[in-house]
Amino acid sequence: MPSDTAAIASGIVPPAFSRIREIFAADPSSGRDANGAWEKMWVEGATPWDGAEIQPAFREIVEERWGEVEGVDFASLVDGGNGKALVPGCGRGYDVIYLASKGFQATGADLSVSAVAAAQAHYATLVGAPKNVNFQQMDFFKDLTPGAYSICYDYTFFCAIPPVMRKAWGESYAKGIRSGGVLITMMWPIVGDKEGGPPFSVSEEAYHEVLSPYFTPVYLKDPIKTADGHAGSDKVGVWKRK
Repeated sequence: MPSDTAAIASGIVPPAFSRIREIFAADPSSGRDANGAWEKMWVEGATPWDGAEIQPAFREIVEERWGEVEGVDFASLVDGGNGKALVPGCGRGYDVIYLASKGFQATGADLSVSAVAAAQAHYATLVGAPKNVNFQQMDFFKDLTPGAYSICYDYTFFCAIPPVMRKAWGESYAKGIRSGGVLITMMWPIVGDKEGGPPFSVSEEAYHEVLSPYFTPVYLKDPIKTADGHAGSDKVGVWKRK
């Protein structure tokens, strides 16, 4: 059986994604309402993007390949424990907790209150988890504090929003990340221009288009370590705020 990524690349919608597309299509707000599609997916348990772990490519860039990032010292982002991190569309918060373990004051944000509750419930089960973790309901496009974050991480968020919202996505990250801070993007699914979503197909060019006015790309490479079925369909980018 092909992976979900391979199926999407072939123009086939896997059953799990078929259901989320049905829910999304029925939401007149296109996922913008806190009580809309994303909340319904979490209530229903239709969350096929939840890999139940930190993305291998994310761990790889932070722990093994940061030396290849041009002109950004990771320790300066942590800033002795004062650096703030944000993961929008955080789901159950695996990556938020990971960033906290690296010393950041880490916030996981989601439009869905049920997603936030799921993240808090998962966090409560962890023994010895870092304390510097916060989960909150947030509208990413409205609620960001200007210049608050030294690092943000985006994975299944860019591909979750309709392409017409991507310009506002870039503007919001530019608002929230301080000068010299970074945005890490896990670009997926890079499978050509496929119709429909979520997940909506993405390209490296699509990220450049909306981020280049505010950020300088300082790392753009294919990951060596990827999630199952993602090889050849993702790329890691690190973007430094101008």
